[in-house]
Amino acid sequence: MTPGVTQMMAMHAANQLDEIESIRVSHGSFRPIAFSKSITETTTYEYDPGLPGRIVFEKGEFVQVPPFARPRNIKLPEPYGETVQYIIPHSETRTLAKALSCKGVQLIEVRGTWPKQNMQLVRSLYDYGIIANPKVMVNEKEIGLMDIIGDYLLQSKAGQETELYGYSLHVEVVGIKGGVKKRHVLYHTHPSSDGSVKGWEKLRAYTRNVGIPMAIATEIIAKGLVKQTGVLIPEEAFEPTTIFDELKKRGIHVHEEIEVIDESVEETTVQS
Repeated sequence: MTPGVTQMMAMHAANQLDEIESIRVSHGSFRPIAFSKSITETTTYEYDPGLPGRIVFEKGEFVQVPPFARPRNIKLPEPYGETVQYIIPHSETRTLAKALSCKGVQLIEVRGTWPKQNMQLVRSLYDYGIIANPKVMVNEKEIGLMDIIGDYLLQSKAGQETELYGYSLHVEVVGIKGGVKKRHVLYHTHPSSDGSVKGWEKLRAYTRNVGIPMAIATEIIAKGLVKQTGVLIPEEAFEPTTIFDELKKRGIHVHEEIEVIDESVEETTVQS
C-alpha cells in the first residue's frame, strides 16, 4: 500500500493527542521477490549499503542507519503473524516529521518486511556484499553480480511465486493527552488471497492494496475536495477518516486500539 495510508493512520492517532513522543510505521509486504523488474530493483535499492535515504527522525535530526538496522518484532494480524522488521527508506519519516513538528515528535521510525524466504535471501546477499552489485567478469564481459541474480529471479519460479500474498500495515503512536500517556495502534486488514473473494486472488491481494489508495486520492483531488494547492504532502492534503471510509467501501478496513500507559507500574490498560 502506498505510504499515504500509513501517514493517514499516524495522523488519525496524532490528532487525538496533545504531544507526540514516538511514531513507528511498519509495512508487511507479502509478494514475490521478482514479479516485475521494478520490484526486483526495489530489493536492491532498499538494502543498498550506500543508500543515503535510509533514515530515522530522532530528537530533531534525521539520522542515517545501515541496512537491517533496529530490528523490531511487529505483530501483524493473521495470516501474517509476528514478523521481524528493519528500517527502510520511506517518505513517512520526512513527511510526518514536518506535519507533526508542532506536537514535539521525538522519534519516527519506518520499518518493513517481505516474506520470510525473501528476507533470508536479501540478508545473505547483503552479508556477502552481493547486494552492492559488484562487477564480475562473465565471458570476458563485466557484469553486475546483482544484475545477474535479478535476471535469474525474474525468470525463475521462486522469484515469481510466494506462499503468502497481501499487505499489512501497522502504525504505533505514543503520546500525551490531558496529561495521560497513551499508545494508539492502528492496523489494516483486507480480503483473503486464497481465492474465496473474487478479485483478491494471490498477487491481486498485494497489488490492490497498492492501487486502491492511489485511486481514492485521485478521485478526491478530481472532485476538488483538496482545498490547498501546490505540492502537498499527504498529511496536508487529506483527512484520515475520509480515506478510511473510502477504503472500507473497497474491502480494506483500518482498525484502532488505544491503551493507557501507566509508567509507574510499567503496565498498559486497553481503553477502547
